[in-house]
Amino acid sequence: MTTLVALAMLMLATVLVVTIGDRLGLPWPILLIFLAIGGLAIPNVSALYVPADLMLPIFLPPLLWALARKMTWGAIKTQLSTIASLSIALVFVTIGVLTGLTLWLLPVVGVAGAIVLAAALAPPDPVAVDAIAVSAGIPRRITSTLSTEGLFNDAASIVTFNLGLNALLAGSELSFANGAKSFVWAVVAAVALGLAVGRAAAWFSDHVSNVTARNALTWVLPFAVYAFAEHIEASGVIAVVIVAIELTSRATLSAEDRLSGAAFWDTIEMLFTGVAFGLIGLSVSAAIDEIGTELWHAALVGLVLGVAVIIVRFIWMLIAAKINQRRERSFVAPLDIQEVLVMTWGGMRGLVTLALALSIPASASGTLHHEASVISLVFLVVTMVIPGLTLPSLMRTLNLNDTSQPIDDLQKRARKAAANYIFEKQGRPTARSRREAREQLKNRFARYEENQERSKEDRKQMMRESKELRLGALKAAQDELLRARNEPGIEPGAIAEILDDLDHMILATRN
Repeated sequence: MTTLVALAMLMLATVLVVTIGDRLGLPWPILLIFLAIGGLAIPNVSALYVPADLMLPIFLPPLLWALARKMTWGAIKTQLSTIASLSIALVFVTIGVLTGLTLWLLPVVGVAGAIVLAAALAPPDPVAVDAIAVSAGIPRRITSTLSTEGLFNDAASIVTFNLGLNALLAGSELSFANGAKSFVWAVVAAVALGLAVGRAAAWFSDHVSNVTARNALTWVLPFAVYAFAEHIEASGVIAVVIVAIELTSRATLSAEDRLSGAAFWDTIEMLFTGVAFGLIGLSVSAAIDEIGTELWHAALVGLVLGVAVIIVRFIWMLIAAKINQRRERSFVAPLDIQEVLVMTWGGMRGLVTLALALSIPASASGTLHHEASVISLVFLVVTMVIPGLTLPSLMRTLNLNDTSQPIDDLQKRARKAAANYIFEKQGRPTARSRREAREQLKNRFARYEENQERSKEDRKQMMRESKELRLGALKAAQDELLRARNEPGIEPGAIAEILDDLDHMILATRN
């Protein structure tokens, strides 16, 4: 019961922090670090204990799904170079740099322990930057690149993390050849599993009429797919991401599905992130008692590693900008030095770092288990809190050349599809047809007072016809956007924004 009360308090605290953030105009993922700091003051921290081996299966699947459900295959095709460069290559380079620094600053953990810590700290999390993108004025093209990077970089870091952790637990030497084989298998098997389950889930969803049941399916799938993928040694991260994208792309989702699903997953994302931040605070509180005088050394390690990842990311983004300019990739980022700065500052760490740090068992290394919590908390202050709070100011200072696809282009496509639907039903309006329509309306209601009952029926009939025509036009616009979302170069954020407006209009028209 004590554990249940503690979890409820963490969730309540999350709601309060988010509410305060909205009032102050500050992004809630950034403010949750104060929830972690508040966890330092909670007594009897042993009462709230989550087994290390359950941290990833509990927290990662729903958070990955909440992000992946917004992604499209069109965006994936456009961002293939991003996935190869930022989600894979940059993660491994970052792990290499952090491993070397950890061995220098904390040699007692050994090579395997250093790799475990480095893998936990390496991947950026798109949740924080997504929360401040609109208010900070970050172009959708850059946000889309950061989101794609954040979805797939977890796979590289978690495979490396598990490789190092297994070696640490077994007390054996690392085999990089076996690690490469494991990574290839993890990716290939996860993609195959994700596509198969995603298609099956889309078929099932299309044959279920209950909106609540369809939403419930999306809640069960992330945990089930993640668990099965990890059981066959595939990447649970990639499997969940692929299932979410495939299901969203193939299933026939109604306006109710999208609106209720968005509200549901936004809530899940907020609460799970808040609980994870609270747990890291409790973990640090326990670690302070254990490591004693080594506390400040652990904080120094977190500071150095935080600065290091920012420097590595800046250099990598600078190189990526040169390559994108040379190959004239107008739909990706970065493209110039200003975008390099934004994407460097936008590489904020978050939930994955917390979940991986908390999943290091005490049996692996007592020193690493305790110090990882302190290192992670300081690391998050450097790589998330400071960039998150200063990013809006940076955006106001920079003069970005926004080459994102104008949302007006998509709105024109939607309006054209709606107009074509109306023309098919009623024919294109001409001067003569407009005069005839006005004359019909005039004649229909000319004797309203003499035949009131008939007039009421006429009005009801006109309202029904108008309602059906409006619904048909809105659905035609909706279908056009759903076809467009899988086209390369189309940004998921722009599609989602217009679809949200259409969904609200459809529900308002029905009611």
